[in-house]
Amino acid sequence: MMSVTHATIATAGTSLILGTADPLALFLSLIGSQIPDLDTSTSYIGQIFFPVSRWLEARFPHRTITHSLLATGLLCAIALPIGYFSNNLLIWSSLPLSHLLTCIADCFTVKGVQWFYPVPAWCWSVGNPKRRLTTGEPGEYWVLVVATFLLVAGLHIGSSGGLTQQVTNALGMVDGTIEVYNKKSPTHHVWADVKGIWASDRTRADGKYFIVANEGDSFIVTDGKGGFFKTGQQILTERITATIGNPATTQLQTISFMDEEIAPKLQEIAASQPNALILLSGSIVVDMPENVRIAIDANRLQTAKLVDKTVTMTFHPIESALQHLGEQYVTGTLMVKVISPRPQ
Repeated sequence: MMSVTHATIATAGTSLILGTADPLALFLSLIGSQIPDLDTSTSYIGQIFFPVSRWLEARFPHRTITHSLLATGLLCAIALPIGYFSNNLLIWSSLPLSHLLTCIADCFTVKGVQWFYPVPAWCWSVGNPKRRLTTGEPGEYWVLVVATFLLVAGLHIGSSGGLTQQVTNALGMVDGTIEVYNKKSPTHHVWADVKGIWASDRTRADGKYFIVANEGDSFIVTDGKGGFFKTGQQILTERITATIGNPATTQLQTISFMDEEIAPKLQEIAASQPNALILLSGSIVVDMPENVRIAIDANRLQTAKLVDKTVTMTFHPIESALQHLGEQYVTGTLMVKVISPRPQ
């Protein structure tokens, strides 16, 4: 087979099997797809590493040792420890996997491969020699077209989290949405397409909501108009799927107060991130609870609650906190979640 066919088959197979579109995985699969042809000096990789290919060519027939399970095992011995110690095992497994896929593909050619080298037995996937592929013939170009299509599909599926994640998300299963959120929320906005009803009056609550956080099998979401809701409480979901939005960053920081005015620190954070969604969580003790007025809406999640002198916040917008508590002296600690830019 041609080098480009090897590369396309291997990268497509790696992307689909591992469910990834990671550039390093694709690069390693590209390298792994060319290693079998290192035993001939006329191949692209043989010309690049001519001393190695010339040495192999002089000692081993073509499609023997470099096309064998022995070579795949050697690549496993090299790649898997690197992946293990770099905490990137899935990515590095693409090197031996792509080599294996290339050897399997060569089993469909006229010559076949000695897959079980040093056992001198040739392996073919098609018994009839006339039905096997010949390098550069129309049959191989059809294989290349199909492999290219699979590569595009693999990259699309891999960039969306893999086949399993795509299926569970397409079926509207909560597990799929959780998986998408956990994987993509640090670097992207993640939206929830919800089919469901309001718990208060059973009217429809269908719509697109931005996912603020995941708590068990539930999500805290916002409609972008100041409303925050929790699935399973305010919204009873029938179906929920995740959609990946624009690139974004999520930062967490902690601020503490020791009987001091709350406004200056919150204003400083808000001013430093003017185009971000800033949410506060935690508990603080206020000095004048009688001046705290927090509205309650049955259709909305109560992101701030006052009990005695303690205000407890759960993803409470910083603008609302300044409005409710701007003149208070407080004691306590808050976790600040900054999502930038603000989801639109």
